[in-house]
Amino acid sequence: MRSDDIIAALDVGSKWTRQIKSEEKRPSARVYRDSMWTVSRTSLKEICWEHMAEAWDKASGGGGLPTHWRQIFYVMRPICDGHPESDRPLRDATFKQILEQYLELMQPGWDVLRGARGVFKEPHAAVDDNGLAMSTMGVRKYLGAPTPSPRVAHVPTRFPTKRATNRIAAVLICEKEGFDELLQAKGIPSRFDLALMSTKGISALAARELASDLDVPCFTLHDLDKNGFVMAAGFPFATDLGIRFSDVAEWSLQPEDQHHTNVAATYHNLRANGASVDEAEFISQGQRVELNMFSGPDFITYVEGKLIEHGVTKVIPDGEILADAWERACIAVSVNRVIESIYARDPAARSEDDEPVPFLQVDVPPVPDDLAEQIREELDEDPKLSWDEALAQILDEQLDDRDLNGDQP
Repeated sequence: MRSDDIIAALDVGSKWTRQIKSEEKRPSARVYRDSMWTVSRTSLKEICWEHMAEAWDKASGGGGLPTHWRQIFYVMRPICDGHPESDRPLRDATFKQILEQYLELMQPGWDVLRGARGVFKEPHAAVDDNGLAMSTMGVRKYLGAPTPSPRVAHVPTRFPTKRATNRIAAVLICEKEGFDELLQAKGIPSRFDLALMSTKGISALAARELASDLDVPCFTLHDLDKNGFVMAAGFPFATDLGIRFSDVAEWSLQPEDQHHTNVAATYHNLRANGASVDEAEFISQGQRVELNMFSGPDFITYVEGKLIEHGVTKVIPDGEILADAWERACIAVSVNRVIESIYARDPAARSEDDEPVPFLQVDVPPVPDDLAEQIREELDEDPKLSWDEALAQILDEQLDDRDLNGDQP
């Protein structure tokens, strides 16, 4: 027997081994077995590189949104799996390596997000500074922030609050990380006064305790799979906004294979944790759908629609809190005007005859009877404002015709 024949035989064995292992992990790979010896295959890298711009465009809504790499993967996977010359099914780890190579060599300038890995902390940081989460967006914002001004900073107009009181309308508890930046890019947290929480899978005791004690409406967001329903069940006081069986068809979400060793036990676990009969059968028989299957624009539309459906609205405190906030904002706005007047002066034109800046005396105007209505109008015009930012804006407009001592001009 020639050495070439031996080498060829060994190559056949290795191909067969790879094929069987692929089928064990992903039963749908069985379709490649019959043609594995006769059809010339194209590598996944070649297919991905050819269609990468197309996948990015779809996942990011035409490049308009920062997009987690897994969302691009879920667009690319059916392209690769449906390619007649694909050499094997596309896995997420394989795609991430291909994507990283593509980004490094092609430099397309895409806003691709990766999850946080670690924390960066500056020396002499504030007591309540938890550090910089080492995510793509976090590092980018840190490095891109402008150099702080040496000027004396304005007094914050934000009213001091603690926990959810007078600040948080609802909490969105997401099963996985990577969606905060997407929601923030479209202003969802500020527009709905929505706190964001991620659990990295099954809920932890600390997360349940925090969400429960905040005493505001809570919502869970998760994949359509076993872990997703277990996570949601860990927050029994929350409303479930996770992917349900009806959403798969409505949003054209593509299921993926997920093997369960004990089908019956998985089915009963799903039913016990809130899945419908159809959902339990769908998942236990080896299918799942991840949140990452949504394109960026579709994910925003999905979440926003659910929040509106469940009546999440902006926070406006009661009259007593507004009266305190009115007085505080009046002082803060007046102090800020003094700071502005100091820096507005031209030092070169200043002489010894210039009068010093007078000691600040603040005359607090009466609290308008319709202050809550005025705040609501401001929020309707700009939903990204918080209620106290709107209040300060109202007060600033009213003080335009008054001097710093509260006297009419």
